[in-house]
Amino acid sequence: MNTKFNLSFVAILIFLVSCNVNCQYNIKNGVLEFDGEYLEQYQDVTPIVVKVIEAYKELNVKKVVFPKGKYHFYPTYAPEFYCEITNNDNGLKRTPFPLMNLNGFEIDGGGSEFIFHSKIVPFILENSSNIKIANLSVNWDVPFVLEGKVIANNEKDKTFDIKVSTPYVVKYGRLYLSLEREDTPYHNKYGPKFNISERYDVEVGQNIVWDPKTKSPYYNTLLYQMQEKGIEAVELEKGVIRLKGESRQVPPVGSIFVSKGEYLANRMCPAFRVFKSKELLFENINVHHAGAMGFIAERSENITLDGFNVVLKEGQGRMVTTSADATHFCNNKGHIIIRNSIFENMLDDATNIHGTYVRVNQIIDDYSVAVETYHPHQNGYLFGETGDEVRIVNNKTLEPTVENLFLTKVKRINEKISILTFDKPVKNKVGLYYGIENVTWSPTAVLEDNIVRNNRARSFLLASSKGIVVKGNHFSSQMASLRITADMDLWNESGPSNNLVIENNIFEDCGYGGYNRQSTILIDPIYSDKKGAESKFNKNIIIRNNLFKTFDTPILTAISIDGLVFHDNVVEQTDTYVPILENLPSLYIENCSDVSVKGNSFKYLNGSKPVLKYDSKTTDIKIGKRKKYNVVYP
Repeated sequence: MNTKFNLSFVAILIFLVSCNVNCQYNIKNGVLEFDGEYLEQYQDVTPIVVKVIEAYKELNVKKVVFPKGKYHFYPTYAPEFYCEITNNDNGLKRTPFPLMNLNGFEIDGGGSEFIFHSKIVPFILENSSNIKIANLSVNWDVPFVLEGKVIANNEKDKTFDIKVSTPYVVKYGRLYLSLEREDTPYHNKYGPKFNISERYDVEVGQNIVWDPKTKSPYYNTLLYQMQEKGIEAVELEKGVIRLKGESRQVPPVGSIFVSKGEYLANRMCPAFRVFKSKELLFENINVHHAGAMGFIAERSENITLDGFNVVLKEGQGRMVTTSADATHFCNNKGHIIIRNSIFENMLDDATNIHGTYVRVNQIIDDYSVAVETYHPHQNGYLFGETGDEVRIVNNKTLEPTVENLFLTKVKRINEKISILTFDKPVKNKVGLYYGIENVTWSPTAVLEDNIVRNNRARSFLLASSKGIVVKGNHFSSQMASLRITADMDLWNESGPSNNLVIENNIFEDCGYGGYNRQSTILIDPIYSDKKGAESKFNKNIIIRNNLFKTFDTPILTAISIDGLVFHDNVVEQTDTYVPILENLPSLYIENCSDVSVKGNSFKYLNGSKPVLKYDSKTTDIKIGKRKKYNVVYP
């Protein structure tokens, strides 16, 4: 596949200086409808769309309609903005849809296919409200991942050969995935020298092995995972590469080796970037591919995704949709609704709803502290503004050290450091590296009637103190299907989960990746000082009327919850895979109080009873028909 593109400069110039308005669209009652035949004659429709969006006020347009068609978007004439996108790569981002400072605006794709090229972010929404985007698909001509079929392997030498189906180059004994870039005399003469530094050639790094029969990660995938840097590569012939790296076993012949490139250099281009916006609806949208997340929203409120699908395009032959999460929500408030959606074949989670701790870097005075972002993908993250309510927590136990405070001033120093000033003194209540959580920007959420399948990692990661309902979904993910956690370790994702209801869902063969300490539902706040953690982190979690069809044993891990209900669930063991963690208990409960387990049924293939284990810190536990379980307790 050719990874260069050559635009018709004459055609673009003619449009920009001399096109008659009537030849490209018509406007009636505030609705602008493009002439599809006119648009499709252009190799790049980016400048046409940008021109209309920039002039929407003068044109008195509230809605833009695309007749059903196939439209291509290139970055050459796209405006660019410096974007600090949490959990993604910061940088200059070009977009054909700069939806900024808009109110009451709608884009209807008419069922069209939008095909994007090179490094471009399809939609950027900032400081906008009452926005609707519907009826379109997003795809890239050249993907942001490398895929290659394993055609030979050598367990003794730890090598395997892949036939690569996506653009690549081999340089300096390493394999690089190649992104599309403009074909110019400069690039033809000098470009290869700069492709790596400009991140058009990205060294193979984060990797996973896919099963072409199931179109999902391989069973016990962890066996084949290699290091993230320094994988040796030799080009045996055009399209055939021999790789050598560190893994427990070499990938099986017939499997698909997938890599999204180097860590911290492979989240360039999310499909939808939302920031400081509200009252948003995304409906009937298919994201077939993106070079990061399918959707990322931060510091926004009242967002609905209805029929927002991250799915493979039928017949395209790819294994992967997004190189990161399908959807992601950080530091939002109001409501988040995700319904009637399918999320498949991502290289990360279906959704992640959370806040992010900043860490205390210096105590300035009784009222002020300097804080820093910790993970590099959170540099520039907007933690808070004047008036926000915040909570200070001990970084080792995640426990609050003082009653909630309000920010009276926020001064940004640079992308890592800000100075926060509180309304009350914090003397002796805050220490170096303590965490601060934004309480104001925490949403309620309803996640219903969705399907998650064939992806690396989890289905939903959830952290909100305002209440979340998860119902009527079908889950089948490679790791724990639902994970409820918080940490001050790597990602610093914050927030206890209170009033969480998980009901009427189907969990099918989750956790087949081979990772330890997994269960279908994993509730595990991460403490560096477990003994020092006294309080309960989460409150009021209800798990009821769910069907667990599972090949493996662990169903629930529940740590640090006040008020846990596990009622009327059905567990049926399948023979899809050989169990990986069969020695772990079915239900494991640690440091919980007010626990009720009753009305559940378990059907294991060997006829054994489920094991329910709880520790000495767990109090007030009620077990329905106790004889149904092998109860293990201190």
